[in-house]
Amino acid sequence: MRHIIAVIDTDIRFALKLSDFLSKEDRIPFKAVAYTSFQMYSNESSSMETVAFITDIDNVDECIDTGLPVVLLSDDAMVESKYTGSSELFCSIFKFCGVHIIVDELLGFFSGNNSFGLTAVNKNTKVYGVYSPINRCGRTSLSVAFHSYFCSQENSSLLISFDEYDSLFSVLRKENSRDLSDVFYGYKTGDLNFAKLGECISRVEDLNIVLPARYNEDLFYLSDNELTKFMNDILLANLFEVIVIDFGSIGRRSMQILDMCEKIFCPVIGENNSVEMTKISEFKSLLGRNGYAEIIHKIYEMRLPKEDISADIFNFTRLKRREYFSQVSKTAEGL
Repeated sequence: MRHIIAVIDTDIRFALKLSDFLSKEDRIPFKAVAYTSFQMYSNESSSMETVAFITDIDNVDECIDTGLPVVLLSDDAMVESKYTGSSELFCSIFKFCGVHIIVDELLGFFSGNNSFGLTAVNKNTKVYGVYSPINRCGRTSLSVAFHSYFCSQENSSLLISFDEYDSLFSVLRKENSRDLSDVFYGYKTGDLNFAKLGECISRVEDLNIVLPARYNEDLFYLSDNELTKFMNDILLANLFEVIVIDFGSIGRRSMQILDMCEKIFCPVIGENNSVEMTKISEFKSLLGRNGYAEIIHKIYEMRLPKEDISADIFNFTRLKRREYFSQVSKTAEGL
């Protein structure tokens, strides 16, 4: 189910313009959807999970009654005073200020609100990992393909790459791109919140991706215990329904994070008695020796079609026509 911010205003042109701007804002990890009334929202939003309302005065009471965070866009100070202080889940913003000011005010409200920080109490997020002890086995392509599948099913999904190199993600990196280095730094300094996480997510089509760390050494910026706590906090925030982790080379180091996964997809190359399969067997033995034998049962080995999908990996229209993606879809449907 897709998570949204509902923008409700009787002036549909205003609602559409604001929702379009919010959906393109890198610091907000949700899409905004426009409605002309709360009734219209009620009729059309059954397939989506609403995280907050941005509304005009005509619909504010119904929005407040939902118990979700509400941002009132108002030009009447007397109206504002009626609601101010009524709830920590409510704030008011002057409707006709610049849209950038509205966004900054929203982020300030969201970041200070427990519903949007990294401190929520429900753990509904499912985690799927992609890992193999074999290098150059197609792990990153497989992680993007699974992430693409979950996004295509209207799931709010995030892909986090712990890889040492950009590889396929190099086409997404821009001069000012934020990445895992920034996420780790923000977490280490206690400065990671709703807005900061959103700034570190790169978007292409419907995909949400935290790019690999800029420098290999940044993967060790957090200790093993801190890394585990970081993932637990991300899960507890419940910002996404699905998180896909491209484990890169940290799989051996982070068995506790592997243990968080519902499934760990392992791309397989080579014959049954090959060196590659021997490495996978050795990794399973390592899990057993370290007290993580239960992870072995989560590993799902996948032999994928031998086709180069790199040119289509970030173009879902073309990717979904590939036999490779068809196999990934069938696997994901059975989860």
